[in-house]
Amino acid sequence: MAEQGRAFWLHQLVEYGIAAGLIMMSAQSTTPVVPVIVCLALLGNAAITHGPLSAFKWIDRRIHRILDWVIIATALVGAIVFDLDSRGRLALIALATVMAVVTLGTNFAKRQR
Repeated sequence: MAEQGRAFWLHQLVEYGIAAGLIMMSAQSTTPVVPVIVCLALLGNAAITHGPLSAFKWIDRRIHRILDWVIIATALVGAIVFDLDSRGRLALIALATVMAVVTLGTNFAKRQR
């Protein structure tokens, strides 16, 4: 049976892209603190997980998946709770939505050699 879902390297690439976009957006925001914190968490999660595009291989992909959901929840709570400008609020909601779709569609299993 073939494994379902997108490859983990593509998942990491999307996370790096989202983080880059959020950093650029935060530079123009009047309230950049919460989006930057979420962005750094996303970037750190992508960089420390065992995967082809990792800077460091410190945590397993199962932990990465859990941290993805923590980051999604943090982004949504941050968008609701904190006093952000409309750009920051929209960026956090968009990040949570895109990350949920990407996380649900990713195959986190390690490739067998």
